[in-house]
Amino acid sequence: MSSLRTFADRLVDSYLPPSRDGRIFATTVVIHSAGTGLYLAGGTVYFLRGIGLSAAQVGIGLTVAGLIGFFTTVPVSMLGNRFGALRMLRMLQVWRAVWFTALAFADNAVTFILFASLLAMAQGPTTPMTQMVVGTIADEADRTKTFAVMRSVSNVGFTLGALAAAPLLTVGNTWTFRAILLLDALSFLFAAGLLGRLRIRTGAPESKRAPWRQGALAVFRNRSYAALTVTNGVLFLHTTLLSIGLPLWVIQNTEAPAGLLGVLLTINTVLAITLQVHLAKRVKTSRDGTRALRNTGLVLAACCAVLATTAGLGGRAAVPLLILAVVLLTLGELWQAVGSWELSYRHAPEEERAAYLSVFSLGGSAVGIVGPALLALVVAGGTAGLLGLTAVFLVAAGAVTAIGSALERAEAAPVTLGGEQQAAKTGN
Repeated sequence: MSSLRTFADRLVDSYLPPSRDGRIFATTVVIHSAGTGLYLAGGTVYFLRGIGLSAAQVGIGLTVAGLIGFFTTVPVSMLGNRFGALRMLRMLQVWRAVWFTALAFADNAVTFILFASLLAMAQGPTTPMTQMVVGTIADEADRTKTFAVMRSVSNVGFTLGALAAAPLLTVGNTWTFRAILLLDALSFLFAAGLLGRLRIRTGAPESKRAPWRQGALAVFRNRSYAALTVTNGVLFLHTTLLSIGLPLWVIQNTEAPAGLLGVLLTINTVLAITLQVHLAKRVKTSRDGTRALRNTGLVLAACCAVLATTAGLGGRAAVPLLILAVVLLTLGELWQAVGSWELSYRHAPEEERAAYLSVFSLGGSAVGIVGPALLALVVAGGTAGLLGLTAVFLVAAGAVTAIGSALERAEAAPVTLGGEQQAAKTGN
């Protein structure tokens, strides 16, 4: 019994933040992630069968919304300097609740595109605001671990939401489809309410607030940070490789059964939940973050190389190699997460953090826009396409090593009597 209690205590220590505010925030993450899981599982079905849109209309609408979300991420995020990250995050959650509710009652392509676009304006800024809030809740030594806890519990929430969507989708009438979006909206409202219980201050001093254009330009003048943003965006292709590339490859280029895809995604989810915090414990410095991103490039390259070997293989031969590829892909996903959290937050100046983190998040947003088409081209290229992607990941691994060294030198640069040394400002 004592050994069981010890195991339970270790599990709690690993997956629950130690502070009251951390536990409250983790609860909000589970709640709105469950709502998002509902939406991801059933939203497209509602658009097609509930509203009666064509697949082309859904695709065009989501693409337009994604572009609007991309171009509004930085200016909306910069409001975090005016209102404070916590208050801004609550406003974003309420905004999402409003437009998910509206989306549930869209009845044609025009209202669908309009409501989806308004909703997308809150998607991008949510990530940098979340980083800023978590960075305030956790001290420096536990910051990346706390980010990892939030990501792990979000995966739990996604899974619970997707499971909850199943009976609603089975009934299959307009109101059960609509209920999926309404429950998602409710999850964001509930999360916004819980965020109000946090006892933290996340506002920037008035004297340090700058217009959003000025803040965004400052990020691009920091060449090392800008290069990190681009390189991290390349490594973020793991998301599209999992959701688009892997299914297309399995169906079109191997003889493995299609049902294997569910098993592969389950392996990915289980490993992500169980390993994320463990890997994050090893990332506490800038050098650790650089190593994590370098490992990301290497294992993603290995994943693509393994996938390439499965071309034309029969089921029995392909299955173990596909499982190995998913394990490598998941490790890349987890290392990319912890490495990007550490480096993006550590090297963003406090007074300009909203601008830096919002620009940094654009790399992932860009992948969401161009990634599906890019991975479709990679798969269409067969073995050569995957080997080309392997080379891209290897180049990214080498690039991030150089970028990380430049960021470390900038961090270590001494402060002169006249202010910060120019190297520390530019990352050179």
